[in-house]
Amino acid sequence: MREGRLRWFKTIRAQLTLGFGVILLLHGLSAAIGYGSLQRLRSRSQTTLDNAAQLRERSLELKTNFLLARQAEEAYFDTWQGGNLEADAQVHVQTNQAYLAQARQNLAALRKLDAQDPELAEEFALLDSLFNNYEAAFETTTRRIAEDGHHYEVHQQLEELLATLPSGSQRSEITTLRLLVSQLMAQQQAYLNTQDPAFLDDLQSGLDQLSAALDRMPTGALDPEAQALAQTYRVSLNALLFLDQQVQVNRIISANVNRDIDDILQTVSDRSAARSAAARLELANTANQSSAALLATALTALALAVWASVVLRRRIMTPLTLMAIAAERIAQHDLSQPLQLTGDNEFTAVAQAFNHMVNQLRQTLDTLEQRVDQRTTALASANRALQQQTQSLEIALQKLRHSEANYRLLVDHLHAGVIVYAADTSIVMCNQMAVQLLGLPPEAMEGQPRDYSPCPVVDETGVALTPEQYPVTRVIVSQSPLQNYVLGICRPQTSDCTWVLVNAFPTFDEAQRLSQVVVTFIDISDRKLAEEELRHQALHDVLTGLPNRALFTERLEQAMQRFKRYPEQLFAVLFVDLNRFKVINDSLGHLVGDQLLVQIAHVLQRHVRASDTVARLGGDEFVILLEQITGLNEAIRVVERIQADIKAPFTLMGHTVFTSASLGIALASPDYTRGEDMLRDADNAMYRAKARGESSGCEIFDPAMYASAVELFELETHLRQALERQDFILHYQPIVSLSDRQLLGFEALVRWVHPQRGLIAPGEFIPLAEETGLIIPLGEWIVETACRQMADWCHRFPGVKKLRMNVNVTAAQMERPDFLEQIGAILARTALPATNFGLEVTESLLLLNVKGVLSTLANLQVQGIDIKIDDFGTGYSSLSYLNRFPINTLKIDQSFVENIDVDHDNVSIVKAVIQIAKSLGLTVIAEGVETEFQTCRLQQLGCDAIQGYWIAPPLPPDQMEAFIHSQT
Repeated sequence: MREGRLRWFKTIRAQLTLGFGVILLLHGLSAAIGYGSLQRLRSRSQTTLDNAAQLRERSLELKTNFLLARQAEEAYFDTWQGGNLEADAQVHVQTNQAYLAQARQNLAALRKLDAQDPELAEEFALLDSLFNNYEAAFETTTRRIAEDGHHYEVHQQLEELLATLPSGSQRSEITTLRLLVSQLMAQQQAYLNTQDPAFLDDLQSGLDQLSAALDRMPTGALDPEAQALAQTYRVSLNALLFLDQQVQVNRIISANVNRDIDDILQTVSDRSAARSAAARLELANTANQSSAALLATALTALALAVWASVVLRRRIMTPLTLMAIAAERIAQHDLSQPLQLTGDNEFTAVAQAFNHMVNQLRQTLDTLEQRVDQRTTALASANRALQQQTQSLEIALQKLRHSEANYRLLVDHLHAGVIVYAADTSIVMCNQMAVQLLGLPPEAMEGQPRDYSPCPVVDETGVALTPEQYPVTRVIVSQSPLQNYVLGICRPQTSDCTWVLVNAFPTFDEAQRLSQVVVTFIDISDRKLAEEELRHQALHDVLTGLPNRALFTERLEQAMQRFKRYPEQLFAVLFVDLNRFKVINDSLGHLVGDQLLVQIAHVLQRHVRASDTVARLGGDEFVILLEQITGLNEAIRVVERIQADIKAPFTLMGHTVFTSASLGIALASPDYTRGEDMLRDADNAMYRAKARGESSGCEIFDPAMYASAVELFELETHLRQALERQDFILHYQPIVSLSDRQLLGFEALVRWVHPQRGLIAPGEFIPLAEETGLIIPLGEWIVETACRQMADWCHRFPGVKKLRMNVNVTAAQMERPDFLEQIGAILARTALPATNFGLEVTESLLLLNVKGVLSTLANLQVQGIDIKIDDFGTGYSSLSYLNRFPINTLKIDQSFVENIDVDHDNVSIVKAVIQIAKSLGLTVIAEGVETEFQTCRLQQLGCDAIQGYWIAPPLPPDQMEAFIHSQT
């Protein structure tokens, strides 16, 4: 019977579908109902729990913000009580208001979370009222403080009262008043600093005593201004004390509000916790009910499944047993009995198809038996022919074995390793030298595929080769020989590589198909070692063993190429230069200097990774290449560690040496196209750090540095050209006596007449001239030009013969051994008496070479040349050299003079300098005097002479001659 003729409901498929469908339907329906109920409850419970969590979070934020507001309030009161109200008051008030605003936002969020709870609404309303009370109290106090709370006013009033009481008075009442005022100042300061009530009692008592003393004063014995000041002080102090008490009350209110807030928030937290517990309990009960319902459904489904299994077993197992018996008969070659099944289902249809298959199989076996007989006869004939061919092959094989033995003997005695690969790229042969170089027996290699390598193989750069890069693979792909290819064989038994020179070539059969690939390799380790040694010597510093400029430049270029491909691989260049290395080298010897360089190299290597590069460029210059950094901060941290170690003392050949370093940092940027540009920028940054002094230590390059360096280079070029063309002029600024306003002399000030920029002040080019050594010829020209001008004026103006021409000299000029002879020769050439000439030196110049400078200045003074210290107060300002060195005049720097009318500290400094100079017998000249008030104040302080725009600016010679006419 065919399956298409069966009624569907009688089929086993239909019965299985209906039975298990009912089971699945019941189970799914029950699960859906239970899941839906549980999901709704869980959603409701989760909402309750989330609200509770947010309630706790907002409560904590509210409490935190209010505490921060109180901290701002306390900071405000502390600032007021410390007397610094003007500086930080508004910041603390704004901070307090900001945190109060955040606390109100937290309160609004709490109200929104519990909008349905009337009890909590009352608590939140109380919170809002507390905030309003606190804010109103703080606002009232800050307004009172802003209006009346200036500590310094009452203190200043006491100082003014004390100033009105004459200190030298013979009246006992005045003396008593001064004593009471002094005691009151101390008691007032003690109370304001400590807020101690005991000091408040003392202050009140002192105020009462002062009032009583004032009342006892006879009429007219006390200045009315003092009476008014005393009355004003009593009013101000009472207002200040009242305000201080109000601040204390405000603090108590703040503490009470804070405590009430804690209580309210605790109530809110307790109610939230109760809700959370109720939600969890309800969720647990519902989960238990759902579990019971699911268990009942599962038991029902299990019962239905057992019933279906019993019913269907009878319909399925009997036909299957009969079919298994029939299959066993066929396996035993019994095809005579068909399969007998009756019924109206799928198994009957299968039995009919099975019987049809058995009939077809019986017919096929009969046909095969006939063909086997025919093939047996043909096979016997072929065996006889094959036996004859085998005998011929055995003879040829014997000859081939003899030839192979000779070939292997020859190959095994070669000094080169030989490996032969078959056309299928498996190893068919290797000689003894190959075995020796690879460290494996022949049986372990023969038969291995072409990508087999017993040891790692690397190229000349140390990079491991992939199977596609093996010589045999390259020859197979290109079908052409490979010659003189250098490889490294890294055997695990040794820590180093064996370097070999590889040659590989293919062989072809008669049809020009690839037959074999022969690979030969010769040990060149000794030659490679010699090459590496030469390369190391060429690329490394002999003294420190660090990479030199060539190797560093190569690695820098590689880093730049990687950065172009992978911009996230950031790197930086650090340029390191030792400070005072020349001093150490010259004083302690080159051996100590070399040892210091070696120690510095160790310090630098200790603070970088293995992937970074530390190199020595020469002298005391080192560079570091930091690769794979996260940013500029990482480079700065490396610099800080290096500087800390370099500043530590070094013990070298029995000497304790201290040094430091200036470092420049250049960070990788897409703008760089060459490594030399980046190295140049790091060098510029280092020189900027060195120019700023040892306290700076480090500078980060920015494009402005490069522009500045280019500008400086151009300025140096123009400066050299200006010296050749004599593009300089001198301006002269007069020095005038304060006592009679008589002209005392001049200071010669150089100006550069630039063809494009016009007059350039000395501050812009003198430092460059000192750095490049151009100050020597320029300084000589300045001295000679000034002396020649002074000699001309002495000849033309009789009144000038008693004046002096003063010229500034630098350290570079003073250190020249022929400086004295040069000055003498100029005075002789210009016919200017030494008494009409003076030199101005800076404080720092005196400390460079104390013994040499002392001798030079003494010789100059013996000749009659006046010696002045210029810009006094801006350098070391040591009193010892004022006494030791032969100095005639001291010039106070204009930075102290320009603010003398507004800065009391500057007045004190100028006064002290003048007193010290007078005690040492020195003349004092003040520079930069620009106002009449400054002139009068300096005269009151005892200054001898002045120089500045109040008298005249630096003038060209013709205008200075007109000034001389007006003075003489």
